Amino acid sequence: MTSPQALKRPLSEMPCNPSRIHLSYELEAALGNDDHEDTLEKWRLVVHLGEGFGLEDFPPCDECTVRWNRIEERGGFVDEDDECVHRLHVGTLELVKVRWGGSQNPFWAMEEESQNLYEIAETIFNDERTGFTEEFEELAEWGGSDVLVLDKAEIVESWRGFGLGPMLAADAFRRLAAGCGAVVVHPAPIDARGMTAEERDRACDRLRATWATLGFIPYADTPYMIFATCWADPEKKQYALRKASRELYAAWRSAQQEG
Repeated sequence: MTSPQALKRPLSEMPCNPSRIHLSYELEAALGNDDHEDTLEKWRLVVHLGEGFGLEDFPPCDECTVRWNRIEERGGFVDEDDECVHRLHVGTLELVKVRWGGSQNPFWAMEEESQNLYEIAETIFNDERTGFTEEFEELAEWGGSDVLVLDKAEIVESWRGFGLGPMLAADAFRRLAAGCGAVVVHPAPIDARGMTAEERDRACDRLRATWATLGFIPYADTPYMIFATCWADPEKKQYALRKASRELYAAWRSAQQEG
């Protein structure tokens, strides 16, 4: 496998066979589909291990161990193979598709949804909230009326360092970016509490380097990065990442044999 980015850890340290990794896409919406939900499509990509591997290789997490001990102390029965879902979890990506043709003005929908989306909206919409800024439209060369925001990306610690984050994001963009002129991300740590300013800056630099492997570039004088769906460079980089993900099992097996 020719990896699009340098791995921080050897593939031989992967917790298990990467071909067991499954992706589940979930759309959060009510049957009534109110104006807000019609404007913001909230997608969640859950990355988990499927069937066919030995659970004995994955000890239960501390949280479940404590809970199980309490159940057994009361005389209850615990089926450990079924009840510790945490050891099956690999990561989560949360994305929001902002639909210009929805039932609500997308700026106000983003403002209502979260502080992060509101701050992005403040950056990409014009002062009248009737459209995007000229700079944003020009940069994106407008290949669609919607915008996809990568709102959160988190890989559990045991699976970090193998380049999975960009691979998963490349898969998500291929599936969800149809009709979008641009994709936006805020490269910042999910939880910066306890970090010094210097530590946070270093974390942001690492994240910017990670998202650059997907074709993101800095957007004007803002903390955000974007790419236009009509640009050739992001498509080439994301194709390379998707190709690497398909070759991941062979690379892992080779690393196991060499180790």
